[in-house]
Amino acid sequence: MSVNKVFRIHPTINFARIGTSKAYYLSPETSAGLPLAGSATTGGLPIKPGTENEVIAATDLRDEDGYLKRQAARFRLYYYELDGPDAYPCPAKPAEVVKGTTLADGRVVKDIIWTVHLANKKAASYNVVPLVGINAFQDGFPQLRNPQVYGTTGTVADPIRLRNLVIDPGPRAVSAIANNKAKFNAKTPASYCSNGKIEEITAYPVTFPAGELHYPAGKLDSLGEVLTDEQGRLLVLAAHGHTAAGIDEYGDPVPCTGDLNNASWYDDAADGPVSATIVFEDGSFQEAFNAWVVCCDPAYAPQIRNVVSTWDDVYDTWVREMNLQPELFDAESFNPAFLPAFESMVRPVFRAALLQRWTVNLPRMAVKAHEAVDAITGADNPDKTIMAGLNFIRNPNLTGTPQSEVNTGVPLMPLSVGDAGTSFLTVTKTQYFFLEQWSRHQFIDGEGQQLGKGEYLDMASLSNCLGGRYVPGIEMSYIVRSTDIYQQDWQTTGAGPFRLKASPLNYASANKAPFLTAGWFPLQEDLSGLEPGDMTKFMAIPWQTDYNSCSIHQPSINTSGVNKTNGNGTTLYWSWPAQRPDAVYVSNQVVNNVLPKQQWAIRGKGTYSLDTKSASTFQKANQSVKDWDKLGIVVQGTVIGPDYDPDYYLEVQNQFDETIIPDNPALEWPFNTSPSANNPI
Repeated sequence: MSVNKVFRIHPTINFARIGTSKAYYLSPETSAGLPLAGSATTGGLPIKPGTENEVIAATDLRDEDGYLKRQAARFRLYYYELDGPDAYPCPAKPAEVVKGTTLADGRVVKDIIWTVHLANKKAASYNVVPLVGINAFQDGFPQLRNPQVYGTTGTVADPIRLRNLVIDPGPRAVSAIANNKAKFNAKTPASYCSNGKIEEITAYPVTFPAGELHYPAGKLDSLGEVLTDEQGRLLVLAAHGHTAAGIDEYGDPVPCTGDLNNASWYDDAADGPVSATIVFEDGSFQEAFNAWVVCCDPAYAPQIRNVVSTWDDVYDTWVREMNLQPELFDAESFNPAFLPAFESMVRPVFRAALLQRWTVNLPRMAVKAHEAVDAITGADNPDKTIMAGLNFIRNPNLTGTPQSEVNTGVPLMPLSVGDAGTSFLTVTKTQYFFLEQWSRHQFIDGEGQQLGKGEYLDMASLSNCLGGRYVPGIEMSYIVRSTDIYQQDWQTTGAGPFRLKASPLNYASANKAPFLTAGWFPLQEDLSGLEPGDMTKFMAIPWQTDYNSCSIHQPSINTSGVNKTNGNGTTLYWSWPAQRPDAVYVSNQVVNNVLPKQQWAIRGKGTYSLDTKSASTFQKANQSVKDWDKLGIVVQGTVIGPDYDPDYYLEVQNQFDETIIPDNPALEWPFNTSPSANNPI
C-alpha cells in the first residue's frame, strides 16, 4: 500500500481577536483553565510574539499608550505520512514544517506561501432570529438585513446588494522567505498563490462601506493583516473594532436600536480560508489542506473555561454524526463499553464549574460546592463525591425543566441561560455520556488517548471559545453543529477531522463585482463549501451590541413559553459566564490576598441601572461600540504579580474612570428582576 504524504494546517480553525492597538500577542495553544505540567499557570493564556510558548503577563495586554492589543492567530504546518485510511487520533506521528525543513523523504522546504481571504457578509445576510436559531432556515429563510437595499430582485443573492453590503478586500498572499506583510484594506493589491508563485490581482473588485457614514471610533477601512514569523508560520491579525453607521434623512447617524440586527450598520469582524503552498528546493510544490480563521471579539477572560465550549459542540457533532470514533459512538448510540479518560473527558467540566466564580457573582455556598466539584480526582469513588448520581447536572437527553429543579429549589448545572428555544444550558450529549460513565465507575484515570501536536492545537483553539448558547454566539454560531460545513472525506483524502470545506474560488477571473456570492446557508443540503465571510455572517451586527446585551437574563428569554426555576420565574441567570464576564474581583483592590467585594465587569459612566437584569451593561447600545475596549481582562494571579494567590483570577487593565463609579458592587446571586426581591433564596 502506498503512503499518502500530506500537509495539514493546524489549528483547523483559529481565532484572531480584535484590539485597538497596532501591537499584538499570539493566540493561545493550551486549553483554558486546565492544569499544565510543570507550571502553576493554567491553560488558555496568549503567547508573547517571537516566542514558542512563553505566555503573556498582565502588563502585556495593553500597549504603552493603553490601547488593547490584538490577538494574532498563529497557524502551523504539519507533515503526515499516512499508511491507509485515517483515524482519530491519527496513528501517524506528524512533524512540524518550517522554512528549511528536510522531510523524511529528502525534500527540502524552500518557501511556504500562505494565502488568506477575509470578508464580512453580515450586512448582506439574514437577520438573527433568537427564538428559533438555526431552525429559521428549516422551511424558508429569515428576513433580510437591510431590506432597504433592494437591488433588482430583493434577494440575498442580488448583485447590487452584494456590491453595496459585503466587505471584501480580496485575498492576500505572503511568503515565508520574503517575510512580507499584507493588509486587508482597499489600497493593498489583492494577491494569491498560483503554481507556487504569488500573483497579484490588479483588477480585484474590492468592496468596502461607501457613501456618507458615521464612524464612532475610527474609519472602517480594513479587516486586518497577514504576515509570517521567523520560522515561516502564518500570523493573521484582526482589525481594530471599528464600526460604521449610515446617515438618516435628517443627517443624523442611524442609532443602534437592538442587540442583534442593526440596520445600516457595519463592523470589521471577518473570517475566511487559510491555505498554504509548500515550495521545495527542486522547484516542485504541494498544497496543504486548508484551515479557517475567524476575527472576533477580545478574550476578556482567556483562562476561564466554558462549561460547554465550541470544541465540545464540534466534537459532539463529529462523534454522533460523522463517525469520528466508532469505538465511542456507532451509527445510533454510545458504546457502553467505552471508558472515557478522567483528565481529558470528565475533569474539564468539573474545572469549568469551579472557574465560573471569577466572572459571576456566586454566593459563598455555591463557591464551596464548586470547589468540591473541582477537587474530585480520577482516584476518587464517584459515589462518595458531591457529584454522586449526577444529581446536579442537567440531562441534555430530557426536554423541558427537570421537575427536580423546581421541587428541590436547587438549580442544576450549568448555571447559564440556554440556546435558542431553551431556557437553560445543558452539556452536550457526548459530555453527558462521559459523566454518566464516570458515575458508573466505567472510566480510566489519566489522560487517555494521546492527540498529535496538530490535533491538540485543533482542540485547544476551539476549547477557548463559547459553546452551547448560540443566540447567535460571539466567536462562532450554531452552524458549527452542521455537518455540511466540514470536509466529509477526511479519512480517505488525509485532510483529518474538524476541517471546514472551502468553496473553490477562481481568482484568475476576479475582475467584476461582486466576486463573492451570498454563500452557504444551513439546512439546504448544500455541500459546496464555505466562502470568505460565511462563518461570521450569522453573527450580530455590530458584534459589540450583542456582547453588551449577553449579560444577565431571565431564563425564559429564548422561549415563547414560561420556564420557571425554583418556583420563581424572575430569578436571573448569566448568558456567557466565561466569555462575557458579569462580575469580577478587581486586582488592585485585593489586599493581603483578601478578596474585595465583586464589581460589575462593565461599570462607570453610562452603566448604572436600578434594574438588576440591566446591570453590568452599557445602558445605551451606542456606547458599546465606543467603549468596548475599556473593559478589563480576567487573568490568573500568577501572571499579575508574585504577591497574588495563584488560585485567584482577577480583573486587570480596565480603563474605567473609577472616580465617577457609584458605590454599586455586584449583588450576591440568586437575585431577581425586582429590586425589592433581591434576597438570597
